[in-house]
Amino acid sequence: MAEMIAVSLSAKVAGALSRPVAIKLCSLAGIPSGIRAAAQDLELLRAFLRFVDTRHGGGDALADAWVDQVRDVAFELEDVADEYTFLSGHTSLRRRCANVAAWLTLSRRLRVARERLRELSATKEQYGIRPAAQASISAAAGEGEDPVAVIGRRLAERSHFVEEDEIVGFAAHTRLLMKWLTGDADPQRMRLLVCGMGGVGKTTLVTNVYKKVAASSHFDCHAWVTVSKSFTTEDLLRRIAKEFHRDVLAGMPWDVDKMNYRSLVEALRGHLSNKKYLLVLDDVWDARAWYEIREAFADDGTGSRIIITTRSQEVASLASSDNIIRLEPLSEQEAWSLFCKTTFKEDADQECPNQLKHLATKILERCYGLPLAIISVGNLLALKERTLFAWKNVHDSLVWYGSSDHGIGQVSSILNLSIDDLPHHLKICLMYCNIYPEDFLLKRKILIRKWIAEGLIEEKVQGTMEEVADDYLNQLVQRSLLHVVLHNEFGRAKLCRIHDLIRELIVHRSTKERLFVVSKRTVTLEPSRKARHVVLDQCTSDYLPVLKTASLRSFQAFRSDFDVSLLSGFRLLTMLNLWLIQIHKLPSTVANLVNLRYLGIRSTLIEELPRELGQLQNLQTLDAKGVFEEKGIGEIGKIRKTRWAISI
Repeated sequence: MAEMIAVSLSAKVAGALSRPVAIKLCSLAGIPSGIRAAAQDLELLRAFLRFVDTRHGGGDALADAWVDQVRDVAFELEDVADEYTFLSGHTSLRRRCANVAAWLTLSRRLRVARERLRELSATKEQYGIRPAAQASISAAAGEGEDPVAVIGRRLAERSHFVEEDEIVGFAAHTRLLMKWLTGDADPQRMRLLVCGMGGVGKTTLVTNVYKKVAASSHFDCHAWVTVSKSFTTEDLLRRIAKEFHRDVLAGMPWDVDKMNYRSLVEALRGHLSNKKYLLVLDDVWDARAWYEIREAFADDGTGSRIIITTRSQEVASLASSDNIIRLEPLSEQEAWSLFCKTTFKEDADQECPNQLKHLATKILERCYGLPLAIISVGNLLALKERTLFAWKNVHDSLVWYGSSDHGIGQVSSILNLSIDDLPHHLKICLMYCNIYPEDFLLKRKILIRKWIAEGLIEEKVQGTMEEVADDYLNQLVQRSLLHVVLHNEFGRAKLCRIHDLIRELIVHRSTKERLFVVSKRTVTLEPSRKARHVVLDQCTSDYLPVLKTASLRSFQAFRSDFDVSLLSGFRLLTMLNLWLIQIHKLPSTVANLVNLRYLGIRSTLIEELPRELGQLQNLQTLDAKGVFEEKGIGEIGKIRKTRWAISI
């Protein structure tokens, strides 16, 4: 998320500097130009920050320490930009002009932050902290490949050796896929798609069916290749050509390693002419992979079939909707069956001992129905003593991120691929979803309004911010990172859910980078720690610490005790969401939160809004559903920027 700091700051600076300021003092102090210049300096570091974002603590302590310091400076620059907005946002000209000391202090803070940023830029060059370090990491994995790509390829290849009795939960999908391959007499070449999130079992399902069909004489020839993210067209065609000749005694008739694109396409077309072939393209991330090789696979009316596995619903659109299989996590019963088959594989009955069933159930709950996670945990437990002590240690130490155990660590590696593949604007929107409690249903309208209020949505010429945010949400759904639970009458997503294991990963990332602190029942925020976004879920007043409110940008409380007097200290807050909080009155001091863009008081006991609320000229959304009908809503008309006032 380091890169996203630079991106979001640039957007925030653009918004802050577009505001008219009634006095020229800030300009004389050089604040607008200084903020703009600092944002440009930070922008120059984005290439390196993008590299760091994909490493997840890859062992380079020097780079990690440097990024931590860049993050601190970026936070300070964001504070300066928000303080600028705060000071210039007062409706009273007299208050703007009277705060000379604050403007001068702001100017000094800006100079110090810019100087620190220049020092860090020089330090990066001095100590040779460069993205080129990635090459050495990749080289260690062998043949210059990315280590995560190596893990993915090995898992895919291992699926060829999984016995059928080890596979759980795919019986209906297997029958359907077999029907499409061997029972459908349609002579046209057909594309079949299997899609779902990483680790859900796409490759295992398809490979199991592929082995059965390849062993028969239903197809004249067959090939199975992994595509992955970092493919090249010529290399992909070469590997496909070699796979089609894997079982040919005479071997390859051409020297494919010396052939260019045109020669490869012509050779494959000639080899497959008038043949009924089966091709599996595993782990396709981009529809471009098919479009760049499709000329090699002519449709001769022989009944050929092409199976594609993908995490992307956009790629899945390559096939007819009738030819798509969408895999979901396993049911509880299926998950238990797979767990026992893996953990007790060497036992005749493959049953879990009674004394371990309670712990086994708790461990299995942490796998969230994901086959890859279940198998990884099962393999780990198979090596442990079958004692309560040993299994409790596994349960208590089970984390999906940064694990030293290879099997457990590869789960996060596979899932992190989906997160790392996101462009910055989608990644920060996904990260924001960690504010919601576990198993929480995300309402589309509320989520996109929060994204807008937090400044995560970029203005675009071709659409409103709401339309852009809606498109971002749809892209996350297409990438299998958000799952649609309910559609509205127009076919659009109405309710979404994020898979619990994906949520664990983004919560870990966000907490590590000090952006979000999410507390459930017991507050985990240390009083001395600064945080940008705080979420309290079912927390009682006994655990509420003294918050470092100066750095806070969003505060959200779900079913928690909350002292409204704290609001006076949330100086630069842009998001305040009090959901199911037992408060009867919103204090008038909320009007001092000049930067506030989103105010949520849904399902509270508030009966009337304070008259001063009309002073919040930046407020975009008031979510007061379930609070009152008409009483107190009149002041909202004074807020020019309010997009939505929900009072149902």
